[in-house]
Amino acid sequence: MFRQEVLDRIKVITHSCVRIGGEKVIYIDPVGIKGAPHDADIIFFTHLHLDHFSPLEARKLMKDDTVIVAPKSMALPCRLFLSSKGNSHVMLVPGQETQISGIPVKAVAAYNNKKPFHPKGNGWLGYVLTIDGTDIYITGDTDITSECSSVSCDILMLPVGGFFTIDAAEAAQLTNTVAPHTVIPIHYGLCNGGKDAPERFRSRVNDGIITDIRPEVYNSIVLMMYVKAFAAAAAVFLITYLLLR
Repeated sequence: MFRQEVLDRIKVITHSCVRIGGEKVIYIDPVGIKGAPHDADIIFFTHLHLDHFSPLEARKLMKDDTVIVAPKSMALPCRLFLSSKGNSHVMLVPGQETQISGIPVKAVAAYNNKKPFHPKGNGWLGYVLTIDGTDIYITGDTDITSECSSVSCDILMLPVGGFFTIDAAEAAQLTNTVAPHTVIPIHYGLCNGGKDAPERFRSRVNDGIITDIRPEVYNSIVLMMYVKAFAAAAAVFLITYLLLR
């Protein structure tokens, strides 16, 4: 059942980083965290890519008893980088349903059909969280799949940037199939769909579904990842050249 007060507690920090306030404070894929609030009761990770999994950012949020939730395939990096004396880890596989700190959670497969960026075999995830009777589905990085299309939810959050995931038109198609009360487009930016991606998306969403565009989503995170990767590769090349000359 859709509840406006639940929607009001959802904040998109940037990109795909989401905070859900309430009795339990929940973060999904924390990046772009300002300060170090250390207020997370639960942190969910959808997959291992650096624009979704940043241990340095997550540690700004962690308390002694924060629960880390991630795909089973991420168990090792989570334990290496996100373990403390009192916290716990919950590793899930697609289709699994459980309760975490009293919150019903369903893990939904998130993968590309043909693109190589998010292989199905990695077991990466989206999540359906039931909070105060409202089902919130954060798809993670995905294409249109049978698993995504069969989800029922009140609030949907999905990528619209394209290239690595579904684009605006495909996201609208998935939204119209799932038919939530409200949809929040995420995962778009300077090098990932452009600033007009959410409006292209909204223009294709069926009447009766509310499109809630959050301007905080737009970012240059993917561009900075490319820059850092290029700089690292250049540094390796230069060091190798100097050593072998």
